[in-house]
Amino acid sequence: MNVSKITTHNLQLDRTQRTQLQDKRDEDYRKVVERRNFDKIIAERVSRNIRLGLDKGRNIDVEC
Repeated sequence: MNVSKITTHNLQLDRTQRTQLQDKRDEDYRKVVERRNFDKIIAERVSRNIRLGLDKGRNIDVEC
């Protein structure tokens, strides 16, 4: 009887640990994806700002 309870308890602990490990992996992966997306947004903004900065002074309003 006691062996059955111990085995059942160990199986529950193992299942809980596996679930927690999978949750941690999912959370870590989500953070990596969010960081990549953020880096991509920043790179696009920097690129756009450089492009707009290089364009300064070329479009002159002659009617002023």
